[in-house]
Amino acid sequence: MGVYEFKEGRRLLARVPKGGELVGHIADLLVEHDVRQGFISGIGALADAALGFYDQQTHEYHEMKLFGGLEIVSLLGNISLRNGAPHAHLHAGLAGHDGKVYGGHLARGTVFLTELVIVEFTGHELERVPDESTGLVCWP
Repeated sequence: MGVYEFKEGRRLLARVPKGGELVGHIADLLVEHDVRQGFISGIGALADAALGFYDQQTHEYHEMKLFGGLEIVSLLGNISLRNGAPHAHLHAGLAGHDGKVYGGHLARGTVFLTELVIVEFTGHELERVPDESTGLVCWP
């Protein structure tokens, strides 16, 4: 198990444009501002989304699509390098109009209104690598 120590770098606040695709917009922000590792959180709402679930037996992702307006009750993730480029691994809890909450790996989402906080970590570059025991790409 690896433990890595970093210093806090910049803190960025961003509002994502309505109608934009959230995961792609975050990827673009990381490249534009050269954030190579850090922490991300957000609040707001999505018009629709896809959440992923990893089957630990088959080592495959499955997606659940959600529609009809969703409140972001939690958006958390970490930022590190994957194939040499900044990558955000995001998990979300999303509530529908009925109050039911769905959660998982955020694969994509169409923004209604979303505000982000990005905290950059400096001092060490952390690259995701394949892990044979889980079938995932993760920190060494």
